[in-house]
Amino acid sequence: MSNLILTIAFLFPLSAQANEEGCLAKIMYAESRGESIEGAIAVGEATVNRAKRIGKAICLLTGVSRLTPPHNLMAHYTALAKSVMDGKNATVRNSDSWNTGTKPRYAGEVVRQIGGHVFYVMSGL
Repeated sequence: MSNLILTIAFLFPLSAQANEEGCLAKIMYAESRGESIEGAIAVGEATVNRAKRIGKAICLLTGVSRLTPPHNLMAHYTALAKSVMDGKNATVRNSDSWNTGTKPRYAGEVVRQIGGHVFYVMSGL
């Protein structure tokens, strides 16, 4: 019985991590379509930053689009999401928001533009 409990205790964090990676992959695909890999990674980083800043799980974030990538792209976006969650990138520093074209009129510091996306820190989150 104790082996079963230990097994469950060790598996749960892995499955929660995989679930968050899956949610992040869907957000990255939906929000960065048409951008380079760098743009997709930037969306992922800003998403993780937003989740940390407001203290929510990535899967519970509102205000972001989610689309399941086509089957032939799912492994690619999942690998990108895993890379972002492992903290292997620092593309947009502390940005927690993005917009296509220009930064909206909300107060906030623009950090970087990649392709058609502007990444910034939203002061009102």
